[in-house]
Amino acid sequence: MEQNHGVAATGPRVAIGATLFNRAHYLREALDSLLAQTYHNFRLVLVDDASSDGTEMIVREYATRDPRIRYVRHSGRQGMVANWRRAFEEATVDASARYFAWASDHDRWDPRWLETLVKAMEADPNLVLAYPFTRRLDADGRFLDKPPRLFETQGLTSLDERWLHVAREHVASGDMVYGLMRAEAVRDAGIFRDVMCPDRLLVAELALRGQFRQVPEELWFRRQFEEASVARQRTSLFAGRVPSGRWLPPWLQHGRMLWTVYVTRATDTAQRRAAARRVLQYSALYALKHQQKTTTYRQFGAILRGLTWTRKRIKHYVLLAVFHTLVSTRRAYHRAVYEVAIFTRRMGLR
Repeated sequence: MEQNHGVAATGPRVAIGATLFNRAHYLREALDSLLAQTYHNFRLVLVDDASSDGTEMIVREYATRDPRIRYVRHSGRQGMVANWRRAFEEATVDASARYFAWASDHDRWDPRWLETLVKAMEADPNLVLAYPFTRRLDADGRFLDKPPRLFETQGLTSLDERWLHVAREHVASGDMVYGLMRAEAVRDAGIFRDVMCPDRLLVAELALRGQFRQVPEELWFRRQFEEASVARQRTSLFAGRVPSGRWLPPWLQHGRMLWTVYVTRATDTAQRRAAARRVLQYSALYALKHQQKTTTYRQFGAILRGLTWTRKRIKHYVLLAVFHTLVSTRRAYHRAVYEVAIFTRRMGLR
């Protein structure tokens, strides 16, 4: 089901694909902030994953007022991965769209968000992604006391250096995928693949294609409702579909996908070896970070910290006991010598 409005013959330079699902309460605020951008040359495609609240009514109301809006609605729930893919494909169907950004149905954007990111991308042809500082909100729109996470690779011309930087660091991929990207690079990187944590995999694959710039301005306000978890993603990402290897840990799913795309499809031995090395680096480092987040790892760490504290206390008391023993022994020795000297003097032995 679609609702279309005309756009300029040459088409917009920017395509925004917004994914919608049962956030009607926040949708007007989100749409108002997107449509109030100082940069006007964009198309906004809204892809509704079969919302059951008032989302459709609100979008159709806005679509009648602004020709930049196009509405697509799924007849049944497809899940986040399929919805994000559809948003990209529908928004970039016109080849004139050089840049692309995903949007949500519950966040807010500063009016200069798009203008600032377009300028950053235009200023540096090596960039494949530009994104701003993120300010987090609670469900009621109050600012949370969480500083933005800093990460960029601008100026790193070495592919291996960028790759290791992305693999080593705890990148804020959930923030970065809401930045402005070169549409061709996103398509070449597989958009959203059928894996857990697909945003992190996309960021990693984009690092193979160019550099990232983080604009030091708070231009996007991200609303947080609950902590993300791998367990919750297993049901929300695929909506009943069962992709191959879904129950494997995310780092192993990513490793399998990267191996298939970059190692098995390499055209010569040198490329195959380089790709294999990168995949193993990424998988090992991601596995380590993933393990550090698990409950078992935290409990094990707590046990180790407890054992360390106990060892230090035992050592402290042992040394204290040795000290007092030595002091007491010395005093006893001196007292014994004194008593012997007094006794011998009284006995006339000295």
